[in-house]
Amino acid sequence: MVAVKTKKDKRKNIIVICVEGDADELIFRHLLEYYQKEGWCCPGELKYHNANGFPSESEIRSKLNQIQRIYSNKTLFFHTVLCEYDTDVFEDGACHLPDWSKVRKSLERDFPYVNFCQIEVKTSIEDWMLDDLDGLLKALKLPMGTRPKGRTGQDKVKALFRKKNIVYDRHKGKTRIKPIIDKLDIAKIREARKKELREFEKLLGVNIG
Repeated sequence: MVAVKTKKDKRKNIIVICVEGDADELIFRHLLEYYQKEGWCCPGELKYHNANGFPSESEIRSKLNQIQRIYSNKTLFFHTVLCEYDTDVFEDGACHLPDWSKVRKSLERDFPYVNFCQIEVKTSIEDWMLDDLDGLLKALKLPMGTRPKGRTGQDKVKALFRKKNIVYDRHKGKTRIKPIIDKLDIAKIREARKKELREFEKLLGVNIG
């Protein structure tokens, strides 16, 4: 009997993580690594896009188009497309919040197989970092019990970094802040932000508890 040859499956599963800045990207990379260490099996290839600012619909479209060009010989399945952003610019009235339902429908229309979700980081990713204040103090080698000064989470994190003569730049400081963020207890941060992460984790099939 002659074996029947089957065509190689050319479908490519992609997970696109669009974030607002360097600190956001480092936190989400840390988070996805934590999921995997806890037994989660990633359902696709991870692609990160750092917008260095609010990741608008045009930014997201640009990234998806770029990926389509790279894998032009495959059928793409955008398993999950995430837009992560801080809420501070919207709370201050500097920008208007997009109509996410329209954005979702538009992306689903133009990019088949898109599962889109957004994560509002209140008020900024620095507030998430402060969910593990003890870990941040330890990473910066500051005394336990040090109380960060400032009005916002971003102000407080900058103040703590200044105590060690480290310039904290959330958009252009990846090499300086990575060693600090890598030492944070991401499980603790994730536990504090379960509500914000719920839809994202559901789409990815994360079931850690």
